[in-house]
Amino acid sequence: MTSLNEAPNQPEEEEVETTTMSPPQEITTTSNTPPPNKTNGCESIGNRVDSSISNFFYAIGTFVSSRPKLTITIALAISILCAGGMAKLNTENRPEELWVPQNTLAEEEGNAFLSFFPPTSRFQSVIVSGGADDTNVLTKDNLVKIMEMHQSIQTTNSTYEGQNYTFASSSFGAQDGLCTIAGGSCSNFELNPICLCLVISPLKVWNYDLDKLQSDDDVMATLNTYGKEPKDFESVFGAPKFDENGALISAEAISLSYFLKDQSSLEGGSTVDPINEEWEESVFLASVASAQVENNGGRLNFAYLSSRSFSDEFGGEITGDLVFVQISYVIAFLFVGATLGSKLSCGRGSRWAMSLAAIFLVALSTVAGFGVASLFGLLYGPVHSVLPFVLLGIG
Repeated sequence: MTSLNEAPNQPEEEEVETTTMSPPQEITTTSNTPPPNKTNGCESIGNRVDSSISNFFYAIGTFVSSRPKLTITIALAISILCAGGMAKLNTENRPEELWVPQNTLAEEEGNAFLSFFPPTSRFQSVIVSGGADDTNVLTKDNLVKIMEMHQSIQTTNSTYEGQNYTFASSSFGAQDGLCTIAGGSCSNFELNPICLCLVISPLKVWNYDLDKLQSDDDVMATLNTYGKEPKDFESVFGAPKFDENGALISAEAISLSYFLKDQSSLEGGSTVDPINEEWEESVFLASVASAQVENNGGRLNFAYLSSRSFSDEFGGEITGDLVFVQISYVIAFLFVGATLGSKLSCGRGSRWAMSLAAIFLVALSTVAGFGVASLFGLLYGPVHSVLPFVLLGIG
């Protein structure tokens, strides 16, 4: 029996071993990079700009894909409206307007000079040199060939709008020729119209008379009457040689210069002189080309420069570039057709329809851009001829 005072047997409490977890230690780093969820001011602005641009173009793409016909109509209407500015297209080919900075002292002084001393003549020049086997051009046979070329330049007619024009006047004192009147072109003054023209040539010692040259038994003695000092000969003879007495004995080239009265006018941003340009093409250049063909048995070479030579060369280059423009568009068409679209045949998803549409958009943007620029008064110059290439590459 147990005493009432004794407590009943209680199960002994088991000792539970507990462990205390230490708080995590802070890991410190030396990096200055802010936490990924935090952005600085500049980055936040950049993200907003990027998001705005993305949303803008996403909205455009959604609109275009959901309303293709309306999109095409709007694009055509805007392009046609912009292309209307082509009616005010102004071309500019004058170097002083293209390459001289506008509203500068150089432009003001250039305009002031031209107002006091406007151009009065157009310059033509021929340099006749000896061939590989005959470096001396001062032989009688060579001089006769050069004189024949000069007489063709002097007497051949050019025709413009039904009227004939010649370099020298029809008669002495008539002044109906194209040459610049200066006088002093002949050694011995005669009532010969060419003597009133501004011509710089050693042929003046024979008064530009072929018969006098052919009957001259000592052409070198006559040529030596052109000047009194060696420097007088160096202006018209290339690489001249003199003997111990200072007399001319040979030369490798002869220069002939002709001056036409300037009759130019301004048309559409270009300086044109149709009467003189026609004479330069049909008379001057044709006479030199004919002399080059005959060439006196290969003993003479002819190099020439005309006032129209620059425009002829540039015009030829630009015309040649047009071929490359067409080729580039064909290449772009084939490239786009080979890379875009889902099928080769015609219809929806056709590669060739996609290619044609892309090329058409580039051409449409080119015309629209030129129209807007012309509407604001911008001039079209030679440099703008490369724009179709640039727009094709960007497009």
